Amino acid sequence: MERVKKPDQGTPPLDVVVGLAVKMHRSLLDLTLAELSEKAGVSAAMISKIERGQVSASLATLEALAAGIGVPLVSFFAQTIGRTDVSFVPDGEGITVKRLGDGFGHVYKMIGRAKASHLGLESHLVTLEQPLPKRPMYQHQGVEFIHVVAGQMVYRCGDTTFDLGPGDSLSYDSSTPHGAVNLLTDTVTFISVACHNETDGG
Repeated sequence: MERVKKPDQGTPPLDVVVGLAVKMHRSLLDLTLAELSEKAGVSAAMISKIERGQVSASLATLEALAAGIGVPLVSFFAQTIGRTDVSFVPDGEGITVKRLGDGFGHVYKMIGRAKASHLGLESHLVTLEQPLPKRPMYQHQGVEFIHVVAGQMVYRCGDTTFDLGPGDSLSYDSSTPHGAVNLLTDTVTFISVACHNETDGG
């Protein structure tokens, strides 16, 4: 049973963090409350309260919402891990570190792979083309680096977006929801390098 949340002060409580995550993933797919309600079997009024952090949703309800959106349940709790560093490197400039409170249709070619001890690394040459399908953000263990070779796009890490063009780079904790949300040119090509702990299964 969902419990009505009492007002609190200080750091955002879990209900608020989870609610914002539900709303973010729903919005990324352009799903209305009514559409998600039909997919998940949860009333639109209840979803609205969850997204505003007004109730403590049961795990069963959150599982239904995750299934309706098409994301793992853990995606709703990613921001509870803590803040992560994102390093944005503009073409020809130094590193500016931004602090974050937290598959698309594409063609990719693996251009490198290596393992050492318990670490694994993979690099890909990725090409995105218009129209860009609206799907949930990527989210997995490890760290990732991307470098734009050609084209321009808007790329999201958590609740922050970056306008990336040729020569721009982005580094981030890949457990933060991430991915391209808008292409500003017909195609965008970038190099992606991901490193993960092999014991986590990649």
